[in-house]
Amino acid sequence: MSEYIHEHLTGEKPGGHRNQMILMVIFFIVWIIDSFALRFTTFLWSFTFFWIYIGFGGILIIVAIYFINASHKDLFDAKVDELATTGVFAHVRHPMYLGSHLIYLGLAISTFSLASIVLWGIIFVFYDSLANYEENKLEERFGKEFLEYRNSVRKWIPT
Repeated sequence: MSEYIHEHLTGEKPGGHRNQMILMVIFFIVWIIDSFALRFTTFLWSFTFFWIYIGFGGILIIVAIYFINASHKDLFDAKVDELATTGVFAHVRHPMYLGSHLIYLGLAISTFSLASIVLWGIIFVFYDSLANYEENKLEERFGKEFLEYRNSVRKWIPT
């Protein structure tokens, strides 16, 4: 569900935060080197109007910031102690992780770095694994309430 619930209510998946940081550093190194220095996989950028990539990537980053801010507001400002099912959580089960995905994808698309897009796919698999772990813990804690929530709200694509 969220890092707050994951850490403070269910217990942290071993290495979860450390691995997120490692993947973030690797992504930024690959993205910067590929997009601005060596440009090994950005050859498609020159075949079309680059401002389309930059514009679409920028839109994804703006949407990402919305999801991250809204989820922090819904959890931390409201000091949620129960299952978070309102606000942005009424539309997507993992808004913080979705925001992270969209930032990575927005950056990769903005320079059309194929290496970064491949790395984004790997990062997505990692976050999906982390989300599955959290959902198992939430099911243990909240039982039927979480199962009803999981059946009515999508994991990654907002409704």
